[in-house]
Amino acid sequence: MAGEPRGSAASVRGLAQQARDGLAASAAGWRRAGRHQRLRLGIATAWLALSLLALWIACASGGPVNSLGADVQVLKDSLVGGQQLLVRNESASIWTDVVLTLDGEWRHEQRTMRPNDQVVLSPSSFRRGSEVAPREYKPRSLTIRCAQGHATFDLR
Repeated sequence: MAGEPRGSAASVRGLAQQARDGLAASAAGWRRAGRHQRLRLGIATAWLALSLLALWIACASGGPVNSLGADVQVLKDSLVGGQQLLVRNESASIWTDVVLTLDGEWRHEQRTMRPNDQVVLSPSSFRRGSEVAPREYKPRSLTIRCAQGHATFDLR
């Protein structure tokens, strides 16, 4: 057993030496390469870098970045009247006992929202006690609370 660390250290040193030799050979080949070959390699490298950048941009997550996985959008004034809110469950879990609250006072309750479910609500869907929110009400914030957590959104 006492010989194992030495053998491991020797093999690591051997691999490191092979890597150095390979890099030295590549550098020597690069210096010997003609201008045309260097230009071709530079173009191929730039193409690869731009392709990877395009993939990273295209695959970047634009989805929800909150603990619930909720997505909220304000829909502009519609033909049916007034501003509307689109609330979407983008998570993989079912939300239970969902309470949507506008500006800390107007509430809308919903039993569940399954993954990828969405609801479109007008302000008149929200209540404060027995009072209904005015149709032309322009909310500033929306808070979603459920058994799975909560998230607050600025609607301005």
